[in-house]
Amino acid sequence: MAKIDSYCLNLAGEYRICSELNKRGVFATITYGNRKGADVYAIGNRVALRIEVKTSQNARFVTSITQKGLHDSPDAPHFWALVLMKPLENGKFQERFFILSHDEIVAVQKSRNAAYASNYRQKHGSAPDFSKGVDNVLVADVEAFEDQWERIVAVMREDLPSEKGKGGPYSTNFA
Repeated sequence: MAKIDSYCLNLAGEYRICSELNKRGVFATITYGNRKGADVYAIGNRVALRIEVKTSQNARFVTSITQKGLHDSPDAPHFWALVLMKPLENGKFQERFFILSHDEIVAVQKSRNAAYASNYRQKHGSAPDFSKGVDNVLVADVEAFEDQWERIVAVMREDLPSEKGKGGPYSTNFA
């Protein structure tokens, strides 16, 4: 089967993340437009999680973490959902999902960049300029995070009304 065009691929990944979260009892919706702050929001009573979705048809996910200055940005998403969507010859798809916190994907990206920089220095005798490249991580870098849906579900469970007064990094004031 031919590859999915990038626009449809990105939408398919965002809708699949919403579908998987909704199946697990978490209300999740995609956001539209080209100036959005997140691809998906998981919404509870007092909590809204921003989820960045990256979808790929090969073993590499483009993150652009360094280029967008997301290492320690207050605008960074709470979670990253990586979707590997490989078309098969029979018209079906092989799908894999990787769920990471923002801090975890930053650590994975730093490790990937360090390995790249080491190879680059050895080959060129100088450090690479990461502001001009495109950050990416490999499936092999994130396999430990496969199908970790419970991490998002657990945060949303903390949002139940019986947990009043419980704050945390995901608390949102909707007043």
